Amino acid sequence: MKLFKTSVFVVTGLVTTLAIVLIAMAMYSDRNLFSSFTSASADQSSSSSQTNPTTINEPLSADQLPPVEQFASIAKKDRYQNKVAVLMYHDIDPIKQGGDIITPALFASQLDYLRSKDMNFISLEQFRLFMKGGKVPDNAVLVTFDDGYENFYTTAYPIMKERHIPGVSFVITGDFSKGALVATPHMTKAEIKNMTSTDPTMEVQAHTNKLHYKTSDTTDALTAPLVKDGVTETYEHYLARIENDMRRCVEALRPLTPHVINTFAYPYGLHTPEVEKIIQKVGIRYAFTTELGLVTRDTDLMTIPRVNGGSPLIDPERLYNSIMWENKLPGRNLFIPDSIQHSGREAGESEKSMTSK
Repeated sequence: MKLFKTSVFVVTGLVTTLAIVLIAMAMYSDRNLFSSFTSASADQSSSSSQTNPTTINEPLSADQLPPVEQFASIAKKDRYQNKVAVLMYHDIDPIKQGGDIITPALFASQLDYLRSKDMNFISLEQFRLFMKGGKVPDNAVLVTFDDGYENFYTTAYPIMKERHIPGVSFVITGDFSKGALVATPHMTKAEIKNMTSTDPTMEVQAHTNKLHYKTSDTTDALTAPLVKDGVTETYEHYLARIENDMRRCVEALRPLTPHVINTFAYPYGLHTPEVEKIIQKVGIRYAFTTELGLVTRDTDLMTIPRVNGGSPLIDPERLYNSIMWENKLPGRNLFIPDSIQHSGREAGESEKSMTSK
């Protein structure tokens, strides 16, 4: 009898211990799954101006991202109407690597995958008409490239043209000169004129003349007064400087395209109320940020959001799921954390690094 009681006690203890272990494992697994959701949401809630550029420029690996399989199947009823997903790209190259550089193969596969999912690509002019009350097809997508690099003309544009996909390149007009702010070759005036004159669906628009460089972690030459030899320029001089730069940018682009120059992309996505007033003064009516979101007719025309497609970590499925999840639950994207949305050179350049090139 004593032996029987002892055996029961031992078995009971083993069962209890095993149960505790299983419960702990389940809790740990749930915690990790919850963490993958909440960490992405927490990343997304912080703005680009609060992001640490040093962290952004460090290479990321795919296993740091939430798995796309969590929401891989999206019902047709969950697709969107009367909205536009504006895709953001910067640099495209088959060899170079970086946070905002994608290969031609990845870019083409993204476009093909989106089209296979019944996404409909629209032009910038269609986007403008939509914002004025016009219609766009369901699941509308607009492709945008920042900076006006020459590889847009030589690489991205041919991929888009082959697929009859329109788009826009935001150009830094000061980079037409030999004193370009960055080393990457930019489109020439002749290339821009040839592209826009032969393809009415492809536009070039403004990205400043010579103000595309950082002055601190949270400001650039567009959004803050400059400091030279310890002296900060006056507020009046600051406003006059950015207005003159924007006028030069608009005037430089006008002879190169049959389209009106009334659209702008903020360098680094940075903007202030002062900047918004100045760009409207020189004729800008639509301004794109780097903030994540889909566009509706109620969107502020001076703070239009985009969805980053221009990271090497954003495969076609991740891009599609990100668009759809942003439609389902805006501002809490599980597929493109903030560090990816604001990745690469765009978020990390400094005045010193750029002017030294």
